[in-house]
Amino acid sequence: MRNKKVLMLLAITVVLSGSLTACSFGGGDNDEDTSVVQVTPTPEPTKAPKATATPVPADKQDTTYTSKNKAVSIKLPDATWANKSDSDDMVSFESPDQGKLLVLHGSGDEAMSVAIIPSSQDTASALVKADNLVEGTDFEIQDYKSEEVSGVNVYSYTVHYLNDKSEYAYVVNKYFTDNTTEFYSVAGSVKKEDSLAKIKASVDSFKIAGESGLKAATPETGSSAAGTESTGTAAGGTTSDGTTAEGTSTDGTTSDASSSDGSSYDSSYGNDGSSNGYYADGTPVGTDDPDYDTNQTRTIYRNSDGYPLVIYPNGDGSWCDDDGNTYTFSTDEDVYDENGGDYYYGGEPAYVRYMPKN
Repeated sequence: MRNKKVLMLLAITVVLSGSLTACSFGGGDNDEDTSVVQVTPTPEPTKAPKATATPVPADKQDTTYTSKNKAVSIKLPDATWANKSDSDDMVSFESPDQGKLLVLHGSGDEAMSVAIIPSSQDTASALVKADNLVEGTDFEIQDYKSEEVSGVNVYSYTVHYLNDKSEYAYVVNKYFTDNTTEFYSVAGSVKKEDSLAKIKASVDSFKIAGESGLKAATPETGSSAAGTESTGTAAGGTTSDGTTAEGTSTDGTTSDASSSDGSSYDSSYGNDGSSNGYYADGTPVGTDDPDYDTNQTRTIYRNSDGYPLVIYPNGDGSWCDDDGNTYTFSTDEDVYDENGGDYYYGGEPAYVRYMPKN
């Protein structure tokens, strides 16, 4: 009996041992196959290269500027020029390294009565002398031309400054007028000689549109072949505006020459620098007359609308107008009033704004 119990226990032990072995109990080998799933990463899409814009060189860009009122347009020398003002009577531009462009317009009796039109080379010279400069020493007039284009008088010339009394090396000038009712003037101030050619080309590109009777003289509508050309005034000869040098004008009055405001001048007077070469009511006007002296009076133009003002020195470095408002020059051409309003100064004394006082 005892032996049967022992045999039964051994049998149970064997059965249990086999069961545990089949379950790998105690670290036995596992004969089942283990499947390994490999995950293939999704490749990122190839990014297209970013497009890089190739900038157009400044001198190749279209730089034609049309005024807000559509009255005029001009092709600027290149894309470095910025518009500074745009009003009915004044449009201006500036390039820090090259210079400035200024377009002025006047029409009607009042505007024409104060306008000084360089209808002869002597008049052009006298305008520069008014800034206390001496011809031949401080400046010279180059390439003066007077012509009639489609019934419009066109005057052009270049002022070449010979020393550092001016911050510019040249100023290229062009005027369009009928001498009675309307004028346009275009001035290109040149800092360095290498900019002269393209600023001159810009001045020559100026076009007039709208209802102006002067537009026939500008590019596309006018032709210089239709006009007569004069390169100055010879002694005893006749200029295109009808005045004669040391002779008689077409209205029967006699003078050495006449400017459009009715004042006359003697081209030989003031060559020593003692006068600006103008007469007022038949009396020579020297630089002690405030209206003609840029140290005593200056005409400035409001950038917002081109309105002209006459200002006077305060003695403390600032300037004031007739109403007591004060003005300060930040550069030789940029002026600000006490409220931050900005103005442009082109080197003109008071006579440009109004006729000399009696």
